[in-house]
Amino acid sequence: MTSPLTTPAAGTAEPPNDRIVAAGIADPGAAVPDEPAVARRRRFKLPRPGMVFACAFLGGLIFLAIFADYLPFMRYPNEKVPPVRRYGLGPGREAWFGTDSLSTDVFSKTIYGARTTLQVGVFSTIFGIAVGGFLGVCAGYFRGWVDRVVSIITDCLLALPPLLLAIILVNRLDDYKADAAWLGWLSRKWQIVITLGILATAPLARIVRAQTLSLREREFVLAARSLGAKPGRVIFREILPNLVPAILTVAFTGLSILIAAEGALAFLGLGVEIGTPTWGKLIDENRNRIDSAWWATIFPCLMLFFTVLSFNIIGDRLSRLFDIRQAGV
Repeated sequence: MTSPLTTPAAGTAEPPNDRIVAAGIADPGAAVPDEPAVARRRRFKLPRPGMVFACAFLGGLIFLAIFADYLPFMRYPNEKVPPVRRYGLGPGREAWFGTDSLSTDVFSKTIYGARTTLQVGVFSTIFGIAVGGFLGVCAGYFRGWVDRVVSIITDCLLALPPLLLAIILVNRLDDYKADAAWLGWLSRKWQIVITLGILATAPLARIVRAQTLSLREREFVLAARSLGAKPGRVIFREILPNLVPAILTVAFTGLSILIAAEGALAFLGLGVEIGTPTWGKLIDENRNRIDSAWWATIFPCLMLFFTVLSFNIIGDRLSRLFDIRQAGV
């Protein structure tokens, strides 16, 4: 008969401690089960094909637009491609996207047009973020009469059809430029930037206001206010850093909308100055020959489509990542 203090003989299995098992503590000597294949795949997530396509397409397009003047295979927008005749070449080695009515390279015009279109979209988005973000933060933080005034402004902007409002604003800016000599710097490009920026102000203000309303009641904001922090410090040090994900998400989605809007204005004859190619102008100039020279219209349409799609994919992914609702866009 063995004593309770004696150890078990070698080669015999030690029974598990009932107290350890009951407490839910794993036995150090127990075998660890293999990690499931699903868990291993979740740890090493591959990027989604849509995000890969969107980032690759936008990265390549931005690279070509920036360095178009230095790439050896790029022609200048007004450079003729032999043989010099209307729509003389279709897509091929001499001209990847064919030639247009002026016997110029459609691919080169598309890339140079991307430079103008992206500039208009980015500057309009920055304008909308600056003005709409300021109004939204003020309305959400101060509430009261400030919120009512900002709500009236945004409701008035959202009540008008965007395309009609854009046409009115561009024409009025043309009249102001003709009457005032000091507005000589206001080219058609900057008129479109201001117009699209005003259109982007209302949706951005509403989304920023909603985010600010939820942030102003958070513990860190209440703690800063209880310590005597002024409203400016609370807004810039506590609220604005937490608004960056929402603003970034809305910026990508809004940028795609503004690019499409710029193409619509150019299609209606309200594009940038003559001689500067844009996707909307290329579509408008060659749409009457889509039956015989389809490449001059289809390729700019495809570039516009894939650019808008890529920005929407990135914006949708960011909205899912940061759980941002974009009902106001």
